[in-house]
Amino acid sequence: MTALTLEQIAQQVQALVNAETVAISLAESEGQTVYHVAAVGKHASVLVGKRGAAVTSGLCGAVFQAGNSVLVCQAQGDPRVRQDYVEALGINSALGIPLHHQGRLLGSFMILNRQDGQFLDQDDEQRLNEYAQTIAPQLQQLLEQQ
Repeated sequence: MTALTLEQIAQQVQALVNAETVAISLAESEGQTVYHVAAVGKHASVLVGKRGAAVTSGLCGAVFQAGNSVLVCQAQGDPRVRQDYVEALGINSALGIPLHHQGRLLGSFMILNRQDGQFLDQDDEQRLNEYAQTIAPQLQQLLEQQ
């Protein structure tokens, strides 16, 4: 199997759920800091390269804190999603999926909206949780190479 890049992993996530935007966020400083290391889709340029405290990061911080996936069916008014991003990017629904490997939090997938206008749902959540388990070992290898 050929090793994938972080952007290719994000593209696969995007294809799995017909996502408008996908970011891969790393958990730095033992989950205290969120770093959006790769992103694809409509708002990729707004997200990629951003780094901030997990407690104020919104969805990724909520995922890091909970340790499990966070599905936000109605983003407007939901404190788990940064409301400045909801307004600026037109986020209707969002999904955060944790990336664990050997009991360690590596980061998360952040999915913003579906391209078809439908809301992200529990089927999307299940599909991406399964994908996260499959890809986590390869993600760990990628991070070790950087």
